[in-house]
Parts: sequence; C-alpha cells; structure tokens
Amino acid sequence: MKKTVALFVALAVLFALAVPVFADGETNAAAEELELDLTPSEGMEFESNGDGTCTLVGLGTCTDTDIVVPTVSPAGDTVTLIAEHALAQLEDVDSVTLAGYEYEVDERAFQYGQFETLNIIGGTPVIGEYAFYDCEELTTIQIINSDLEIGGYAFQECGHDADVTFANCLGTVSKRAFQYGGLLSVTFKSCEMKIDEYAFYDCEDLKDISFSESNIEVNDYAFQECGDEAALAMNGSTVELAKRAFQYCGLDSINMEKTVLSAGEYAFYDCEDLTSLVCTESEIDADEYAFQECGDKAVVEMTDCSVELDKRVFQYCSLASFSMEGEEFTTDEYALYSCEDLENVSIDCSKVSLGEYVFSSCPDLVSVSICENRTGDSEITIDDRAFQYCEELAQVGIGNGLTELGKYVFNGCAEDMVITIAGTQYTADALDNGLN
Repeated sequence: MKKTVALFVALAVLFALAVPVFADGETNAAAEELELDLTPSEGMEFESNGDGTCTLVGLGTCTDTDIVVPTVSPAGDTVTLIAEHALAQLEDVDSVTLAGYEYEVDERAFQYGQFETLNIIGGTPVIGEYAFYDCEELTTIQIINSDLEIGGYAFQECGHDADVTFANCLGTVSKRAFQYGGLLSVTFKSCEMKIDEYAFYDCEDLKDISFSESNIEVNDYAFQECGDEAALAMNGSTVELAKRAFQYCGLDSINMEKTVLSAGEYAFYDCEDLTSLVCTESEIDADEYAFQECGDKAVVEMTDCSVELDKRVFQYCSLASFSMEGEEFTTDEYALYSCEDLENVSIDCSKVSLGEYVFSSCPDLVSVSICENRTGDSEITIDDRAFQYCEELAQVGIGNGLTELGKYVFNGCAEDMVITIAGTQYTADALDNGLN
C-alpha cells in the first residue's frame, strides 16, 4: 500500500529538485501544506532510447486512480519524454501528478483526460502544445516549485470551475495556453513568470485573479475578455502589463497593496463593470488610455501612493469619485476627461501636477479638494483648462503651495462657483488668466 507523506518531506527524500528560492529564502507555504502520495505508479509502458533514457508511451496495465508518473522506468532508464497521445483520454482517474521531472510532455500527451486534479511539482518540465487540451473535468491545477515552460494551447478549453495555482515558480505561460478555459481562479504566489499573448483569453467564468509576492510580465491581450464580476488582487508584487492585457474584462474590483504596476496602453480598456479601484502603498505608471471607458460608477481610492498617468488614461470612465493621497500625483492632458458620473475629487500629495483638460467636461463634478488637508506646503501645478466645462462644479479648495495655475482652468463651471486658494476666495472669472 502506498504511504501518504507531507509534500515537503516526500520531495526531499524521493526527488532531487531544482527548487526556485526567492529573496525571502522561503518556499511557498502551500507546498508545505499540500499532502500527496508520491509513490510512482506501476505498469506503465516505456520505450528505451538505448542511452539510459526512455519515453513513456502508454498507460500499459496501470489501474491507479491517482497516477504518479514515474521518473524512471522499471528497466532503470530515465524518463525524458511523455510521448504524443501517451496518456490521452484517461478515464476512471482522479488525479495525475508529475513530480521532480526534467523532461518534456509532448503535444496532446494528456488531451481529453477525464481526471479532476493535476499536480506539477518541482523540476524543469516543458509542457508541449495541447498537452492537456480539453481536459474539461479538471477542478484543480497546482504547479509548485517548478522552473517550467507551458506551450501554446497546452490547457486550452480545460477546467470545470477550476482553481489554477502557480506557487514558487519560474518560467513562461505561452500564448493561448489556457484560453477558453473553464477557470474559476488563477493565483501566482512567489513567482517570477512571463504570461504571453492571449494566455488566458476569454476565460469568461473567472472570479479571482491574484498576483502575490511575485514579479509578473503580462503580454498583449493575455487576459482579454476574461472574468465574470472578477476580483483582481496584486499584493507585494511588480506587475508589468502590456497593451490591452485586460481589455474588455468583466472585472468588478482591482485591489493593489505594496505593488509596483506598469500599465500599458489600453491595459484595462472598456472594463465596464468595474466598481472599485483601491491602491495602498503602491506605485502606478499608466500609459495612454490604460483605463479608458472603464467603470460602473467606480470608486477610486489611492492611499500612500505615487501615481503617474499618461494622457487620456481614465477618459470617458464611469467614476463616482476619485481620491488620491501620497507622495506624487502627476497627470498628462485629458487624463480624466469627460468622466460623466464623477462627482467628487480629492487629491492630497506633496507634489501635484495636473495636465491640460485633465478633468475637463466632467458634467456631474460638484467638488474638488487639492491638498487642503496637508499640514505643510505642497508643490501644486494646474495647467490650462484643467476643469473647463465642469458645469456643476461650484466648490474648489486648494491648499498651500500653488506654484502655477494655467489659463481658463475653471472656464464654463457653475455660475456661483467659489474657489478657495490658501485661504483666499476667488471667482472663476478672476482666474481666467491664471495665478502666479
């Protein structure tokens, strides 16, 4: 009878693994908590390569319901390849585990399999194209302590409300690897990985996407059209999003903490269901149109952050409120132009630079506060026409430290508008030519 042992003990005793270790010197806690029986399954069919290595070519007489694919054949040859179609269409199997492997899983090796759990643990596996294609019964995919490469389409159309976890991994998820998957969640924990184009394209049932303590590069369209009221969380990570990485996604919330985010052009374009964007102790650099046409009366809250917005980043968004507190807030022109539901803006930073037309044509905007709550002076620059044609805007408060106010900043705002700058009140007309 097989003996069930804790994963971290089994890996130490049974396999010599190349385990990625990150800056904190710790492996992921999930690996230590997971318990598996890692005794290799018997009865599988191998073909020797005549050089001390072999290829796994079939299930043979194996009848295990929890399959652990061997690393060595009964003849003592090291397994270097699971052949094309070798374990395709597996039935009456609950789980498949690959542990400590230094070989390649050939294309379509497991396609159409009817098992529910896949574990890939340790080693440097290369997963070929379509290797797990249409394994539609999968509910759990766990990839732990591995330096791996997942080929294109490898998990296409996989999953039944599946949870996918990458923990303490290095490597690449290639283009369209999980596209059309029936995934419920995707988690990257303590990873350094690249996610290629369309890798999770149209995983429409996704509820949770998480990057935690990781360094992640997300290429063009990687999560395009994903999500069903999904939550995107980034914690203690560095995340680089290429253009259109999450465009058209059904995201309900984005939550960032202690994260450095670089968002490329159109990264979150037209995520129209977004209701909350909360950032704490983070740095954000967003390129042109990164959040354009996002939101469903979304609340944006940024605390202890440093933010730089390129032109038109949030234009045409449905935002209910926008608040920013931290070191620096810099925007290029039209950054929040024509946000039709925006009512309140609060910015409290040591350095504020608002580009031309930044909040122009926000018809419901009624109040603006810039550095009113700071005890010391701030460095505040507001360019031409920043709040032009905000027809309901009647109350503006600006604290100490205004260094430049451009022309026609409040042109076309409410007739009874009152602007208070460092304790002194002004009318919009009095400020048409700026204030130095």
